[in-house]
Amino acid sequence: MPAKKPPPGKRFRLRLYERLFEMLRWPTFLLVFAAYALWWISPDLPLPSAGRDLMLLVTVISLLLFIAGLIAPALCFVQCRADHLLISTAVYRVTVSYSRLGNITPVNFDGEYPFNQQPWSQRRFLKPLYREQRTGQLTALSVELKKYPLPLRWLKLWFTAYMFMPRATGFLFLVNDWLALSRQIGDYREQWRARRKDKGDRGSSIASQLLSNKGR
Repeated sequence: MPAKKPPPGKRFRLRLYERLFEMLRWPTFLLVFAAYALWWISPDLPLPSAGRDLMLLVTVISLLLFIAGLIAPALCFVQCRADHLLISTAVYRVTVSYSRLGNITPVNFDGEYPFNQQPWSQRRFLKPLYREQRTGQLTALSVELKKYPLPLRWLKLWFTAYMFMPRATGFLFLVNDWLALSRQIGDYREQWRARRKDKGDRGSSIASQLLSNKGR
């Protein structure tokens, strides 16, 4: 009997995207109230009707962006599936077959992207992530690949540059529990290999039986 495929694994949220939406949340929240206040007092101001309509439009758009900022982090994760690794962001998803995976090891993120060499805006973006681990370094899970599933230029249009290994082919995953993610990828990959081997053995057995029947 063939081995049963496991259900999807745990979703490990990508901290880079959680941090991004954390930074955007307060500005959009304040923009909602600022634009609404301007729209509210606009009848008392010497503004044309088009200006009032614009303030209302800005209010609605800002509110939608704020709501999206609350929902989007849950859509940004890496997850093991039966036959592949799923990498998801709020706007794009890509699957990576286990056949493409190489070594899976923890690395010091600062060794890949030295903190002091990043632009000021990026240091401000990354600093809270370093502070969370309280170890003086930021650990990421390095997943080496034999080949990217899509052209690298295309992937970089959709994923932050910090998700790619700078000196090798592969991804860097900043998650809250890199050890659990590493174990899960290893388990799912081994189960996938076992199913492939089982399928190959059954195929060979059926072929042998057919050849044996023909020889009678």
